[in-house]
Amino acid sequence: MLNIAILAFDNCLQSSIAGPLDLFTVANWEKKKRNKTDKTPFCRWEVLTLDGGPVVCFSQEPLVPHCSIASCRQPDLIILPSVLGNIEALRQEKEVISWLKEQHGRGTIIASICAGAFLVAEAGILNGREATTHWQLADRFHQTYPKVKLQEDKILIDGDDYICAGGTSAHQDLAIYLLEKFGSAELADSCARMMLIDRSRRHQAPYIRFRRQKNHGDKQVALVQRYLEQHLTERTSVVKMASMAQMVERTFLRRFKKATGDSPLEYLQRLRVEAAKRLLERGETRIGLITSAVGYEDASSFRRLFKQIAGVSPTVYRRRFVDLKGS
Repeated sequence: MLNIAILAFDNCLQSSIAGPLDLFTVANWEKKKRNKTDKTPFCRWEVLTLDGGPVVCFSQEPLVPHCSIASCRQPDLIILPSVLGNIEALRQEKEVISWLKEQHGRGTIIASICAGAFLVAEAGILNGREATTHWQLADRFHQTYPKVKLQEDKILIDGDDYICAGGTSAHQDLAIYLLEKFGSAELADSCARMMLIDRSRRHQAPYIRFRRQKNHGDKQVALVQRYLEQHLTERTSVVKMASMAQMVERTFLRRFKKATGDSPLEYLQRLRVEAAKRLLERGETRIGLITSAVGYEDASSFRRLFKQIAGVSPTVYRRRFVDLKGS
């Protein structure tokens, strides 16, 4: 039986605590139903806070825990829920971070949801290792923890002694994954079917909006960025962009990459794919029209580029995100 501790703190999302607990309850019920001779549940759990007192969730609802971190039974797994609000305050929870380090040193697996990864990183568990968090937090995470190999396009990353789940709703992905990892594929599948959870999600990429990095302070690079955005469908070249920025080509490439994180070509490709997403979300189905509307000629090549960046094909993207019109 798996002993699970869920650590609650101010501004945590109730859904990232209640959601996994609902699935664990279903798993216990399903396991009992499948094997009437073995009455051992899949897991048992406790909800903890630092001092055992209530916390206030992001919804402003109070959450009353079972106990404090000092009085909980030894967990096999600790889950850190998602939090919205002041992440900096979370990072200052020194007692919590020390406790996480201690528990991890004892062999406890630490699992984070969304911004919970900041606590795992603060504890030093992720240094030199892959991790994920919500894509909107990626820039901040990169800056705060440069030693972590952040893979913000991933939904889940399992590092054996830690597990990271990407977005706020990834508590479902994490819980189902835990049912498979510590239970069985059959248990995870039956619970996912019962709760109507899509087990095929692997990437955040379809949900990511291109952030068009602008807060870098390089005015010459920003000038080229504005030009690319305003002349999206026009043919251009690195030579032309470098001339516009009044730099030699090598210097321009280095400065553009440093400022935006992308090469000029990658940046333009991302702009064009983002424009294509907008067309698909409005219900446009003609891939040839979309291809030409964002500055490309060959539809097959554009499909490959779109899937490379968005994680799914244009057709799958449209089906997932287009507004449904009636039934």
